[in-house]
Parts: sequence; structure tokens; C-alpha cells
Amino acid sequence: MFERSAQIQGVNAAYTEEQQASYKAQHDAIAEAIADQKRKGALFSDVDVQKLIADHYNFVKQFWTPNKQAYKSLALTYVLDPAFEATYESFEPGLAKYIKSAIEIWADQNLD
Repeated sequence: MFERSAQIQGVNAAYTEEQQASYKAQHDAIAEAIADQKRKGALFSDVDVQKLIADHYNFVKQFWTPNKQAYKSLALTYVLDPAFEATYESFEPGLAKYIKSAIEIWADQNLD
């Protein structure tokens, strides 16, 4: 599901195949759970969705610890970068924008 840009390939080179597979599985499980909430009609501000965004943030923290602005900027790349957008859209149409909106709410409420 991950599209590999040159930058991503360089980062992935630092991890073993097993680590990469583990990270992908973690990411995909979170994305699928958020997609499931979207399919159920949950608003991106709903408590269950926000808990999943907390899981997403903790996933991201394995690589770096973004502050509010950085995490919201990451969310923006999900709709502006075609590779990121395609990744999330493969789980559920409209998921990239849904996650972006959910992250913006979570970041405003939980990060400095």
C-alpha cells in the first residue's frame, strides 16, 4: 500500500525487512480501523475516531515526535501528496481528507 518515493526508500533502507513489514502492518491496522469508522458514518470528531488518531500519533512517534504544527502538516501531506493520498484512498474513498480532519482536531486538543 505504501508508494515509495526516493525519500521513503532512503528511510526504509535503515530498517530491516521485518521491521518494515511490522511498521506497515501497524499502519495498515490503524488505517483500516479508521476507515471502518468512516464506513459506519462516524464523524471524524467522534471519540472512537479520536482514540484511533491517538494510536496513529503513537505509531508516528516510533519515527519522530511531532508537535501540533508538525502533526497537522503531516496530515496535510495526506491530501496534497499523491502517494499518501493514494495509500489512504485505497482503504476507503475519502479517507485521506477524513484522517486529515481528524488529526487536526486531535492535535488541537492534545499537542502544543
